[in-house]
Amino acid sequence: FIFLCGAIAICAMILPGISGSFILVLLGKYFYIMEAVKTLNLPVMLVFIAGAAIGISLFSHALSYALHRFHNVTIAVLSGFMLGSLNKVWPWKETIETYVDSHGEVRPLIEANILPDHLVWEGVALAVAGFALVCVLELTAGRKAKNAG
Repeated sequence: FIFLCGAIAICAMILPGISGSFILVLLGKYFYIMEAVKTLNLPVMLVFIAGAAIGISLFSHALSYALHRFHNVTIAVLSGFMLGSLNKVWPWKETIETYVDSHGEVRPLIEANILPDHLVWEGVALAVAGFALVCVLELTAGRKAKNAG
């Protein structure tokens, strides 16, 4: 089962928006693998690594095949994974409700996404302006080089 966990977790790691660690939690082996790494339990680690190596090899070939054979559908699915994960990785959240975990630490239970303050938008605008400036400079340099040569 550890071999299979390695294969499945590594597949999740190369897909956008899916966490390999979270897959290990779902499979019930995250803490087991982390403890094996912490204590250098080589037999468990080697079985997990072998599963990961075989898993990434097989899955990368399958993903490559899907991209070549069913490009638009595969891109749509991968885009859906990324879009679906945005809610979880959105950095600006407001905690609505909390709970106390088994270690006595207060953790967020329910969070709501909020919009960032105006400084973030100013930073984004400056980044876009910088990108546009670089593009204009590259186009100008390309035209000058073409006219000179």
